[in-house]
Amino acid sequence: MLAANDNIAGAVIADEKAKGLKPVPISGQDATAQGIQYILAGWQTGTVFKYVPLEANAAAAAAVALLNGKKPVTNTFRLNGSKHEPTQTLPVEWITKSNYSQLFKIGFLKKSEVCIGAYAKYC
Repeated sequence: MLAANDNIAGAVIADEKAKGLKPVPISGQDATAQGIQYILAGWQTGTVFKYVPLEANAAAAAAVALLNGKKPVTNTFRLNGSKHEPTQTLPVEWITKSNYSQLFKIGFLKKSEVCIGAYAKYC
């Protein structure tokens, strides 16, 4: 199952738990503390992580380019109906049990936010 973000995945997981169901493969996005907890506990398969400083820098560069009457940097396009819209895509990373700790190393999340309560045993 594909959820738009970790919060929606969490709502599905809460419903599964409330009904005594077993986990089904579900992904999220945004690498939230709760999303990582559910990944560690086996309720969520993974989450898509986007490095916020990279997004912020790209948005700022686009804004400055537009203010200066220039075109923002693009590296691909997306379809808008039949029109090709210039687009800048940025790298994302799939976070799972095997690589979640990198979020602590870069300061995106704190271990103290994730490895607490019932989830401490997974860290």
